[in-house]
Amino acid sequence: MIKSKKRIEKIFAISIVTVFMGQIYLSPFSTTFRFSLGVIVLSLLLIYFKNISIITTTNVVGICVFVFRSFVYMVSYPEVGFEEVISIYYPVGIFYILFGILFKILDIRNKLNKSILFIASLWFCDSISNMVEVFLRKEMGAYSFERVTLAIILIGMIRAIFTIYIYHGVLYYKDRYDREQREKKYRELIMLIANLKAELFFLRKSTIDIENAMNKSYELYEKLRESTLRDHALLIAKDIHEIKKDYIRVVTGIEKTLKEENDSLYMSIEEILTIIKGSTQKLIDMQDKKIILRLKYKHDFKTNQFYPLISILNNLIINAIEAIEDIGVITVIEKIDGDNCVFQVIDNGSGIEIEDMDLIFEPGFSTKFNMKTGEMSTGIGLTHVKHIIENHFNGKIHVESEKNKKTIFTVIIPMKTMIQGKM
Repeated sequence: MIKSKKRIEKIFAISIVTVFMGQIYLSPFSTTFRFSLGVIVLSLLLIYFKNISIITTTNVVGICVFVFRSFVYMVSYPEVGFEEVISIYYPVGIFYILFGILFKILDIRNKLNKSILFIASLWFCDSISNMVEVFLRKEMGAYSFERVTLAIILIGMIRAIFTIYIYHGVLYYKDRYDREQREKKYRELIMLIANLKAELFFLRKSTIDIENAMNKSYELYEKLRESTLRDHALLIAKDIHEIKKDYIRVVTGIEKTLKEENDSLYMSIEEILTIIKGSTQKLIDMQDKKIILRLKYKHDFKTNQFYPLISILNNLIINAIEAIEDIGVITVIEKIDGDNCVFQVIDNGSGIEIEDMDLIFEPGFSTKFNMKTGEMSTGIGLTHVKHIIENHFNGKIHVESEKNKKTIFTVIIPMKTMIQGKM
């Protein structure tokens, strides 16, 4: 019932669109006979909506076009009789009905992949229907039958060619839009997994810290002699052990989920920077800042460590964006220096105070806060970055900064941890 209702709605929508597009026309014989865009639109809609009946649709279209044009003519020329109006416009209804029959017989919907056959079939369908309409009207103005026939054939060919080109043009842009949406989703997924992996590195570190805290609590329990304190220390050790089990459960769950990602997947430096640029530009636009983002690479190679690398660069770039008030430039440079891959993230923002240089990688340290909400930054981003670089890549990071001039974060990663034998 619902499907039937939707089909009826589509048929009437096609009819309305065809009626109004039929008002864009060419009248070459100085009579009521016309070549309109309605036929092109109708052909495209019959192709697009494959689940509706061609015959039913073209019959409804023929009736609607006949009624609409008759009504407009009667309003414009009230002195003309009803029978005369019908005799003027019934041929156009016949045109659309015959057009639908030929469209169905020639199976034009299934000839889209054979352009020449499609054009020839639609051309024949259009031309024959128009010839019948002209014959029924019995009016060719001052033109001979041969000239009218030639005009009908030429216009039919032009409309058929236009139809196939419009169809393939729409299809091309639709495919392009769908591809862009898929790429957008893919980039967002890459960023999400990169962020998850960054959190996973920190969770692993926290698991080790919890293990150490539990061992110390148990050592304290064994050293204490006073029973109340001894029992209390044991309870703390047990609680920490429970927390540790929950942490391990969470870490194992995330690892299992991320492990489904194929470890043999590789991504080039160019692809990594392209993904980062797309997500960063959106962030810059959201913050309404005029920041130029420059991404440069001197050596393009493939790495299967793209998730942690994206997380590092993304955090450093976000840090640079936050350091720029309104207008600035952020430059990301990649190069190979000996056995190391070097990344530099340079910005011309507010810079870092000298007394803060030794603290910026400490957990929770931050000088940034949201001017609108008054909330302080978490101060975890750079801690994440340092932890991943040192513990996952066995690399190093250092920072140089001149107040209100520029800040340079330099990341040095051994190539052997970047490519694992694959260039």
